[in-house]
Amino acid sequence: MFLDALMSRNPRLMSAAAELALSGEIPANTVVLDLDAIRSNGQAIRAAAEKHGLSLYWMLKQVGRNPLVAKALVAPGSAETVSVDVACADALLHNDFRLGHVGNLVQIARADLPRLMRTRPEAMSVFSADKARQVGEVARRLGVVQPVLLRVADTATDTYLPGMEAGFLLDELASAAKTIQTIDGVQIIGVTTFPTVSYATPGQPTPTGNFTTIQRAAAILEGLGIEVTQVNAPGNTSSITVPMQAAGGATHIEPGHGFLGTTPYHLQYDDLPEIPAACYVTEVAHHFGGRAYVYGGGFFVDDPAWLQPDFGRKALVGSTLDEILEHRETYLGAGAGTSGSFGGIDYYGFLDADEQTAPVGATVVFGFRVQTFVTRANIAVIDHENGSPRVLGIFDQLGRRLPWYA
Repeated sequence: MFLDALMSRNPRLMSAAAELALSGEIPANTVVLDLDAIRSNGQAIRAAAEKHGLSLYWMLKQVGRNPLVAKALVAPGSAETVSVDVACADALLHNDFRLGHVGNLVQIARADLPRLMRTRPEAMSVFSADKARQVGEVARRLGVVQPVLLRVADTATDTYLPGMEAGFLLDELASAAKTIQTIDGVQIIGVTTFPTVSYATPGQPTPTGNFTTIQRAAAILEGLGIEVTQVNAPGNTSSITVPMQAAGGATHIEPGHGFLGTTPYHLQYDDLPEIPAACYVTEVAHHFGGRAYVYGGGFFVDDPAWLQPDFGRKALVGSTLDEILEHRETYLGAGAGTSGSFGGIDYYGFLDADEQTAPVGATVVFGFRVQTFVTRANIAVIDHENGSPRVLGIFDQLGRRLPWYA
């Protein structure tokens, strides 16, 4: 989906990924991250946030919680991180990063609370009074007070991604907050939701109903005498969304695909500050039934809602750099999927190509939104030293170097 954007806005990444794959420096089934571009994209987002007085929590799940990316984005010594689940938190701690917002979409389960709370996260999301009680019990044993964000919801107005529904309903919030205030070891510091930004309106990011919900929720808490220091407004964040988020009363934002240059607006416009900074590289394995089978493991496609019905995904294919940059073949899907969809275990992806157009061993380069934390892809981080591409390391989805690729 982002193939054209990559070719026009970051051709250096495409060439580098192809060269490194052809030379064998990076293997098949690898997401390639352009650290130079990520650093520049992050600086653009930070500048916008600082201009509008917003604090940052960087969302790193889509890049495998990678420590080189985290170091390029997170201010030294800060807790500018968000952990969507316990795996994110553990990966960040393993690489010596502080925890900022924990439990963004997946609350921390009971067995994991003591280990994480010992590190003193800045904020922990809770979706119910029962979870707040669990947090309080652990906090008391540790002799600490854990700041919490209440995830809030209004089913009449909010947008929910399937499987991510949660939160205190607004008409129950005051009662729940009063209950949580009685729990020793827990301090309510604010509210959160997901997602707060929509790209559905052409030309301008707009707030979702969720944004109105956190505004109303913050007012309810303040009416109870609670000091609200965080109005956390995550989702679809980039430099172009910051003015709207600040105007809506947000205090904290959580950029993710923004620093990769792969939000919906980066697909629509070619003049935004951030440029695409990720691609996926693999290799033709064999042929069967008139299709070329390419090594899989990293196919994650979450873009159907953005696309026209007749959209056809393409991949670059070739055995030399020049051939790769000039030659495209149609992507048919992965696993049991068809027509570009995903299904089952993606041992392979499929191209509408034969032995002549996609020979065994040919390099294949894709441009789609990556979510490496739910894949089996390797993550290669590259930069350009003296103009030449350089592999800084190859990692897994938990931010660990893979020694067999050293």
